Amino acid sequence: MKAPPPLIDLLLERSRFLITSHLRPDGDAIGSQLALAAILEELGKETVIQNQSPVPDNFAFLPGAGRIAPFGDLPFSPDAAVVLDSPRPCRVGKIERQLSAAGKLVNIDHHISNSGYGDVSWVEPEASSVGEMIYHLLGPLGVELTRAIALPIYVAILTDMGKFQYMVTPESGARIFRLAGRLVETGLVPYEIYKKVYNLYSADPLKFLGEALTTLEYAAGGQIAFIRVSREMLKRHGDGFDVTENLIAYPRDIISTRVALLFTELAGGGVKVSFRSKEPERIDVNRIASRFGGGGHPAAAGAELAGDLDRAVVRVVTAVEEYLEKLPAAPGEEGA
Repeated sequence: MKAPPPLIDLLLERSRFLITSHLRPDGDAIGSQLALAAILEELGKETVIQNQSPVPDNFAFLPGAGRIAPFGDLPFSPDAAVVLDSPRPCRVGKIERQLSAAGKLVNIDHHISNSGYGDVSWVEPEASSVGEMIYHLLGPLGVELTRAIALPIYVAILTDMGKFQYMVTPESGARIFRLAGRLVETGLVPYEIYKKVYNLYSADPLKFLGEALTTLEYAAGGQIAFIRVSREMLKRHGDGFDVTENLIAYPRDIISTRVALLFTELAGGGVKVSFRSKEPERIDVNRIASRFGGGGHPAAAGAELAGDLDRAVVRVVTAVEEYLEKLPAAPGEEGA
């Protein structure tokens, strides 16, 4: 994995950077932003990080997380803007208005659905995460790996790889574990990081989990399992640790499930849909999500649909059923 020379040249030549990522940022978005900012500041650059959405509580422990600002006036006029982990610039929400003020637009992403926007674009669909890509900037930029850089990169990989579950080949698994080992050598304690990222439940989110699990449904003879989260449920149980990010593990881990879905009504309207495949080598949920303007990876993808929750469920479940019906038989299944 190698960053393109035009990107390295731009990062070395420019002095003031705006860094942003997609709405409702996950661990990869937050971790990649903080790691890139730390790397650029080692080079003496000025950086500002702005996101429309706040930092989720379970990533607030990351060094520098408190400096991630909401949309607003910039402390300086950036001569470059870097968009991380976002297949399209519109996914950054209001921050898109700030991008035109920058001299150059940089697009760093690992989603196969990325549109290739920007003056400089680096898209690596084989990367585990944007965090992994940020790690590979260190050598060309001449920056040493420190604990402050390693920690957000580790969290980026840990979360986007589903606690290291989404490594579908021996080659990718070996590569990612080697990198994780290098990060840990800076003094990271994996167990402590895991607790901070995943064990931040209080009583109310667990009540929310219980209510959400009552919505569990099946389709395609149990091959599809899905949960729906209404706007009313979210209002009742409040904010805090975003338990919805982990809800999809429950339908996914049912033994008959091949595709798991999580439907979440958004406060501003529309529905967020998360997709998970138990067989990414055969069932590529990125392809399904792309039918709805979304994308991601074969094992995990997402999309946002306009309209109400019930309509979104019907549309997406029908699309997954059609996809499964068209799958060719696997070796050994012929004639079964």
